[in-house]
Amino acid sequence: MTGEGIMAVRGHRPVLHCSIQQAGFTLIELMVGMAVAVIVVAAAFSLLTTTSKAMRANEQIVDTQQNLRMAMELLVRDVKLAGFGNPGVPVGNCSYSIVPSDQTATGLDNGPDSVQMLVPTIRASGTNRWTLSGPTNSSGTTQITLQPGAVADMVSSGLTVGSYISLSGSATAQVTGLDASASTINVSIPAPLWFQQDDPVYLLQCIRYQVVVPPDPTNLCGGNAPCLTRGVAGGAGPNAEAMIAEGIEDLQLAYACDGCVTTINSGIPDRIIDDQNFSNSFDQADFLSNVPWTVAPLTPDKIKLVQVAMVARQSKNDQGFGEGNGAAGSPVMTVTSDHTLPADPNHRRRTLVKTVETRNVGL
Repeated sequence: MTGEGIMAVRGHRPVLHCSIQQAGFTLIELMVGMAVAVIVVAAAFSLLTTTSKAMRANEQIVDTQQNLRMAMELLVRDVKLAGFGNPGVPVGNCSYSIVPSDQTATGLDNGPDSVQMLVPTIRASGTNRWTLSGPTNSSGTTQITLQPGAVADMVSSGLTVGSYISLSGSATAQVTGLDASASTINVSIPAPLWFQQDDPVYLLQCIRYQVVVPPDPTNLCGGNAPCLTRGVAGGAGPNAEAMIAEGIEDLQLAYACDGCVTTINSGIPDRIIDDQNFSNSFDQADFLSNVPWTVAPLTPDKIKLVQVAMVARQSKNDQGFGEGNGAAGSPVMTVTSDHTLPADPNHRRRTLVKTVETRNVGL
């Protein structure tokens, strides 16, 4: 072969021809894939719906429990304070330190109880705090001067001529006159009592706790009935009755007393709770309900323990946990032996019971 022929052979590049076969999904495969995708999406949506509703339900339960605890703490605090600085005469609707009001005093209740208590009101901080701006003297006091703005603030909270105030809990006096601009109150404090600068001045008020149930004709719950209200019954201003906790559905009160059974220690208080059922032990039967507390010796000044049973329910309907609206409500609930709540298919309930020892009743 010549040189040119060799170069021609060497320069030749063979061409390779490939055959590529294109493949796709069959109709059956597409249908199976779509079915699997639908199942996965449906499962994810169901899980999302269940989780979302569970979170809302848990939030409602937490809110319900917080409302219940807050309402109980406020009521318990006032029970402990009831009778502080009692002047020994009726103040408002409080002829005693505690005035029970059983919903049905002659039988089983079909609604919540209420109670009124004589409690002190105070503003302990701020430039207009309710404290003395200067000391008094031991030769007797006819007028006291409070911090600037304090008397005006007390007036807005219900202070009037004829109200009762307590200085440090040591002396209680009736207001015979006042001057809001000068922040003075006219009272009569006999010798040798005297008080120091910044000693607190309490306004004694008859405070009522009651549960307001639908339809709430006076709108005390602001459209959120049922609720628990606190304040001076029929009063106006900051201490007028107003909602303190929404969702409170029931309040049941029972009382244990000392000296209210004539056959026990001749009806003389001996600092031992009266054994109402003569079981020789302290038990639930020693707490009284369905009692008017108006006929001696069953009078409120003999009360030494208060048992508070409170029920709260969710503020909104419970929508269940699935895609449907099936609710997980509350069955029939026996709050106390005195009252049973009917079933509620749309709301969950929580109940709390506390026994409180009175500190100032009967003093």
